[in-house]
Amino acid sequence: MPPDLRDRLYLGQASDFAKVIMGRAFVGLNSVGLLGFDFRHAPAAASRLSVLSAMEIGYLLVIVLSIRWLRHTRATAEDAKKHIGDVRGLLVLLGILWGVYFNLLMPYANGSQRELIYGIAVGCIATPVLVSPLSCAFAFWAPVSAGVCVCLLLNHMNDPFSLADVSAFIVLTGYCIIYLNRRMNERAIGAIQLEENSTVIKLLLRDFEENASDWLWETNAALEMLPVSDRLAQVARRPAAAIKGLFPRALLGEIMNYEHRPGSPIERLVRAIEERSPFRDLVVPVIIDGEERYWSLTGKPILDKFGRFAGYHGVGSDITGQRRQQEHIAFLARHDSLTKLPNRVLFSEFLHQACQNIEQTGATLLSLDLDHFKIVNDTLGHATGDAVLVAVAERLRSCIREIDLAARLGGDEFAIILLTADVAETTAIAERIIDRITRPYYFDGQLLQIGVSIGITRGPEDAQTTSGLMKNADLALYRAKVDGRGRFRFYDSEMDERVQDRRALQSALRQALARNEFRLEYQPIVDLASRNYVGAEALLRWQHPERGLLPPADFITIAEETGLISHIGDWVLHQACAEAAHWPAHISVAINLSPLQFREAGLVDTIDRALSESGLAPSRLELEITETTMLETSAQTVDALWQLHARGVRIALDDFGTGYSSLSYLRRFPFDKIKIDRSFIRDLGYEKDDSSIILAIIGLAQRMNMQVTAEGVETAEQAELLTIYGCGQAQGYLFSYPIPAARLAALIGAPNPTRLARPFGTQEAAQ
Repeated sequence: MPPDLRDRLYLGQASDFAKVIMGRAFVGLNSVGLLGFDFRHAPAAASRLSVLSAMEIGYLLVIVLSIRWLRHTRATAEDAKKHIGDVRGLLVLLGILWGVYFNLLMPYANGSQRELIYGIAVGCIATPVLVSPLSCAFAFWAPVSAGVCVCLLLNHMNDPFSLADVSAFIVLTGYCIIYLNRRMNERAIGAIQLEENSTVIKLLLRDFEENASDWLWETNAALEMLPVSDRLAQVARRPAAAIKGLFPRALLGEIMNYEHRPGSPIERLVRAIEERSPFRDLVVPVIIDGEERYWSLTGKPILDKFGRFAGYHGVGSDITGQRRQQEHIAFLARHDSLTKLPNRVLFSEFLHQACQNIEQTGATLLSLDLDHFKIVNDTLGHATGDAVLVAVAERLRSCIREIDLAARLGGDEFAIILLTADVAETTAIAERIIDRITRPYYFDGQLLQIGVSIGITRGPEDAQTTSGLMKNADLALYRAKVDGRGRFRFYDSEMDERVQDRRALQSALRQALARNEFRLEYQPIVDLASRNYVGAEALLRWQHPERGLLPPADFITIAEETGLISHIGDWVLHQACAEAAHWPAHISVAINLSPLQFREAGLVDTIDRALSESGLAPSRLELEITETTMLETSAQTVDALWQLHARGVRIALDDFGTGYSSLSYLRRFPFDKIKIDRSFIRDLGYEKDDSSIILAIIGLAQRMNMQVTAEGVETAEQAELLTIYGCGQAQGYLFSYPIPAARLAALIGAPNPTRLARPFGTQEAAQ
């Protein structure tokens, strides 16, 4: 180690050592006093008192020396060595005194006092582990360890296990002292060297900044380069003597051979020189050692006293760094910073250019939206979501030609412009995109899978303007999502009509609550063992003034998209609870909740109000939630479910078996019931797989103390098989169609529900 480095290390160690050992000294004073007080009534007090006093004095001296060192403002390496040596001597003395003290106390110690001695002894052995330098750590550790071993030998001869245990601990602390001291020294040396390197780097940076100044150049009347400065020769990376000849070829070199095209910077420079005109901040490329760089040149023609041209005087600077930074900024302005795909700005420019020639070449616009990408962000974090977007961008690039353009418009929205109007070619590309995007992604050992929906419009057949193509592509994308996602749809004129129809329905939906156009129907739930009614599921209907009675499928999605679902859901809760309060006490009411309702902070309060105002017992209210709610779960959703469960409200998982991760939800959330989806009931008795799935669900629910309700029961054979399988409850057309609340009262008292089944569409069923 170089002497200067060693001296700096000593100074650093001395300061750190003073701070650490002073704290250790205060702890030592406390420990000595604690033992002295605990053994104040023990025999042989004089010898103990003398040792105790010596230890107290030793610790006080350590504190005094440490404070004095920390106040030393102009210490040298020799001062540091002396300070460390003085304290090291005191530590040797204190270590010996501790060993003697333990041996003086142990013969007179009772059980609790021995535990105190052992605890302090272990602390004394472990204390030097974080003490540096190494010699000071061992100065205290060695005598203390020896004293503790002697104490054990004299007082625990018949307990070899304690001696072995303490010996192992002593060996471990010794190893830790050596290892940690070495590591601390390495880090201290590394910090010193880093500081020195930082100083060197600062000097180099300062030198670079000084040398990055502009350089001067000049020519004679014949445009021959005059002798150049060392600075210019350095920048050009050529000997000064080699930079001679006619300007600008002598200065710029070989770039003059292929950059003389019309409008180029070289061509403008040559024209300015031929015209003997000035030029300012003209950026020209130059090849230096095979690397293309950029110089900014400014020149002014000089005239002699007779007004004749005498040459050029000018200044130049290397602006390569600025130029590349500007190019990077320009790239970022027109490209997405994450995926490096063109952004909305470049996409709009490209689409505008395509529309200008759309009659001759044709163009096709694809609007893409990733399916279930929000789940990736919510469950795995935005870092994984960003990685997925980058991977999607790479796959999109591989699906199109070089003349086409793929862009990221924002979030998980992408767009592709194909310079073709061929339907077969577009279809092939769309199919290729869906195939590649839906392939699995692997990130951090996890398997992810997403989908993509695509809306396609062609020009000039569908539209010839950018706005028209964008609107049509969005309509086609919406249709692809409605049709089930993971597919593509071409635009057709009927989509406009459907959108207008949807907008009209949306407008009417906003007035439906105020006009009291909503109503509830109920489908009874039957206990299969007794064939008695035990509850009913509330089903929302909209009595549209022009279109008649509309089922939820026609307007719930619109309500969710417009934010009206919260108000409609509140009305359903209050109305269903109010009507169910008049039913017999053993009849419950089941209400479906939208996933968006769980995002409302006041959902629990809304349910409390509905129960309080109606007088319905919480145990008679059953809330049905789908797996979509679980996929979008948050801490707020979980908290709301457990609060409702604690109030006695029953929670049911609807459409069980249709999701890919429902089993995990049964363990995490307070479900009281599972509802088997009607898709498994439809072919019951004909499809062996359906029977196996139903049996597995019922068995799982029974082991988890959950009820099971089968949906969509339409035949007596289905009901009989479900009864045999052990399914507790069922609902379906076999027992009753959804009916108004007034009709439900008659069904509740019916002894045999199977007699009440009515063909769909009969007058009685429709009432």
